[in-house]
Formats: sequence, structure tokens, C-alpha cells
Amino acid sequence: MQILTVFLGLILTTSLSKADLSVIGDISDETFEMLISGGYKPKSNRLSRHVVSIRTKNYVRHRGDNHFCSGVLVSSRAVLTAAHCLTDRYKASMNPRGIRVVFGHITRLAVYDDSDFRSVDRLVVHPEYERYKKNDLAILRLSERIQSSNHDVLPLLMRKTANVTYGDTCITLGWGQIYQHGPYSNELVYLDVILRPPSLCEKHYDTFTADHNVCTEPVGDSMNCAGDMGGPLLCKGALFGLIGGHMGCAGGKAMKFLSFLYYKDWILVTIQSMSDCGVRVSLSRVFLTPLLLILVI
Repeated sequence: MQILTVFLGLILTTSLSKADLSVIGDISDETFEMLISGGYKPKSNRLSRHVVSIRTKNYVRHRGDNHFCSGVLVSSRAVLTAAHCLTDRYKASMNPRGIRVVFGHITRLAVYDDSDFRSVDRLVVHPEYERYKKNDLAILRLSERIQSSNHDVLPLLMRKTANVTYGDTCITLGWGQIYQHGPYSNELVYLDVILRPPSLCEKHYDTFTADHNVCTEPVGDSMNCAGDMGGPLLCKGALFGLIGGHMGCAGGKAMKFLSFLYYKDWILVTIQSMSDCGVRVSLSRVFLTPLLLILVI
């Protein structure tokens, strides 16, 4: 999320060079709220139950400094995220055994129990993925199911409908950088965005296509950045898109998301293909009614 920062006085270059830029220092909650441009901490954590922190297996200096992307829980054992989070520029995938998924916590630096994370035993990248261009999707299979008794975690039921129109407000969320090349947010930050016609995003993104993407206008000139990638776009509580398909920070006047509507069949088939190893998705509960985007002219 974008942050507006004013630097006064001298810059301590020696201290800055040694700083761990993946960790917010001792900024108080009150100061943090004032610095966020367009982002906010919600009164309820209802939507945060769907979002997970994707990390490397081991942290570097501080617990939580290994967070690198966000993801959305779409079953008790499957996480949807952005493919570029898990691949290099040659499209070679990370070893899934080096990935850890933390859930049920809104604070990135919090100490968590063994029951609050899972290892990953498989990852699947969209077969037509092109880095930062299109099909920027991947699915992680967790080593074990997340127990339904954990009330801080809730897989996002993809059968839920969202009847929305241009001008409606949706929400995206993540632990991303609070400004470009800056530290990651310690707390899960929400950002309101407004659904807009494709023509707005076509002016700002060479890679925007109306069928693959959803166009939004961020409230308050905000942005999503590294660390937010793979997080969801939620409209009326339903999954409507995913942060991906671009590098660095994106937003300001327009913000694009991958369209869940466009990719829903691939997501369903991929999750179903994992069922032999314990990831089962009930066809009676998923995609009975597709998400509807009503185009208002």
C-alpha cells in the first residue's frame, strides 16, 4: 500500500544501510495509520480469515521478515496466489518444500504456534503464464488440511455470487510494502477500490485485457506493492480478482486485477486434480452460480 512520507532533517545513511527493510521499526499503531494513504485497518477481521502470508521456510533476522507474498485460501488445503511470487524470470518454480504458509494472524511479525502454519508439498503454475503479463496464477497444496475448528481461518467458498456494477466499492488486502522499495506492513492492511470500465486501465497498462483482467480505481491514490501480490479482490464478500500481472507497485490512478471469472474453470480443475492427495472440492459447493459482472453503460 502506498505511503506518503516526509523526510525532515539529516538522513542517517549508515544506519539505513544496515536496516532490515523487510521489517517496520518501532512505528506506533497511531503513526502507522496516519502514514497509510488510502489503506486502513478494519474494525472487523472477518475478511482477513481468507488471506494467508506466504513465506520462505526460515526467517533471516526476525520472525516474519521472510514474508514475500499474500494468498487466498480457497479450500482447507489449497491456496491461490500469483505465479510470479513463486517463479524466476525463466519461469522456473521454487521448491515447494522451501515455502511456508501462515494463517490466522493479521500481524506479520507475531509469534505463531505450530498449528498456525503449513508446509507446502506441491505448487502448480498456470500453463500459459507469462511473467508480469498474463495468466499470473498459481495454486499451492498445503502439507495438511487446516482444521475447521480454527475459527480464525475460513476458506473462501467460491460458489458465493457477487452482483456488482461499475462504481461499486470492493476491497483488497495484504501485507505489502507501505511504499515502493520500503518495508512491509506489519499489520494486514485493507484498501478500498472502485470498479471501473476497462477503458481506464487500458490507458495505464499495456498488458491489460478486458477478458483477463478487472479494472479498478484505488481510493486515495493508493497502490499495491510487493508483498501484496497474490492477495484477493473481494466484492461483497466474494472472490472477484487476484493481485498479479505486474511488477513493482501499481495503482495511483488505476489498479488492475486478474479476473476470477475468467480463470475460475482452470482454478477448479487444478484443485480437483489435487484430490487424489487429499484436496477435495465438492462440486455441489463450488461454482453453482458464477460471479456476475453487470456492465453498466
